[in-house]
Amino acid sequence: MGSFFVKRSIFFDRYATRGITAVVGIESRGFLIGSALAYRLGCGIVPIRKAGKLPAATYTASYALEYGEDKIQIHQDALKPGEKVVLVDDLLATGGTMRAAVELLQRFDGIELVEVGFLIELSDLKGRQQLPDVNVFSAICY
Repeated sequence: MGSFFVKRSIFFDRYATRGITAVVGIESRGFLIGSALAYRLGCGIVPIRKAGKLPAATYTASYALEYGEDKIQIHQDALKPGEKVVLVDDLLATGGTMRAAVELLQRFDGIELVEVGFLIELSDLKGRQQLPDVNVFSAICY
């Protein structure tokens, strides 16, 4: 079976031997990919959500939209020093949301962001350029 949600997948195969201790997923489709991956890796899932949806103390980052700005947040106690993290989402388009998510992760001391992974990348929109200091993997590029 070639389905994403079977025991072996392109994401699981890529990260299975890299010592990942947490998968971070961006609301909301990143939760689907991230949860399945975290389950298979046997590690935790950490959500990044739109502002105002998380119940405890958070870090916040802003990003530009076509007609304004939005904010995302992560719990301040979501990650501990020494964690090896992969950040996942479904789509890399212009890169603004992912850039903000990377900025959130940079607030944590002592974690290692191993890679940012996407199911699909729209190459013409040049979102990868928003992530110059991050390893980026896309399963499918258009």
